[in-house]
Amino acid sequence: PPKGMNCLILGETGVGKSMFASLMHEYAIEMKVKSENSPFIVFNCADYSNNPQLLTSQIFGVKKGAYTGAEENKIGLIEKANGGILFLDEVHRLPPEGQEALFMYLDTGYFRRIGDNENRTSDVLIIAATTENPDSVLLKTFTRRIPMIINIPSLKNRTLEERLFLIKSFFKYESMRLNRDIYVSLNTIRAFLSYDCPNNIGQLKNDIQLVCAKAYSEFLTNIRPDVRIYSGSLPSYIREGLYKEKEHRIMWNKLVGEDIEFF
Repeated sequence: PPKGMNCLILGETGVGKSMFASLMHEYAIEMKVKSENSPFIVFNCADYSNNPQLLTSQIFGVKKGAYTGAEENKIGLIEKANGGILFLDEVHRLPPEGQEALFMYLDTGYFRRIGDNENRTSDVLIIAATTENPDSVLLKTFTRRIPMIINIPSLKNRTLEERLFLIKSFFKYESMRLNRDIYVSLNTIRAFLSYDCPNNIGQLKNDIQLVCAKAYSEFLTNIRPDVRIYSGSLPSYIREGLYKEKEHRIMWNKLVGEDIEFF
């Protein structure tokens, strides 16, 4: 649709919900639905979960004198994101009154700053995300206003082909960051394909970054002549992937072959 559709993205920690939202923003610009300079604002509701009033005021803004400490008028994120996308991560942390204010905005296009009677408007696409079951943590009146629910699968629910693609992508990214070729052993790739990675794609990316940093430091200190990663130098929890899932062996051979020692 010309203005897009408000969305709720579901998925475990680290599956790539915020990355998916940023790709939606890039796509909107590419398709000329949003302008080149349209804002993409990311806000994690968990950062203010111990202060519901402050959390709600961050999103909607505050009128001077609305509560103790509100010494000036403050613009909220809905106004700052005008013409673009506001990504609200961990939206279940929003208190009921905040959810009600948000569904009023989704319904009418109008909102009010805290302590203000004036209706304001802003042209913002809302993308919300949660790690929780929306039926138990979000008001029905709120979820009914969101026409599009997107479920992003966890790493363990993805195919090995997808996981291999992610592993290669992250190694390529590290190679570009270091501006050096990185040599990765066959067993290292196998370990990354099968190890237990509870925090999903975010953890996979961090773990690859860590082993690349270690290999790079060994190169800088002349322990190795190049940036080379062996399975023996992997942390034990990653190396355990080599001893798991024997049925993966057939898939390994199909995906990465046996004739290559280093990638």
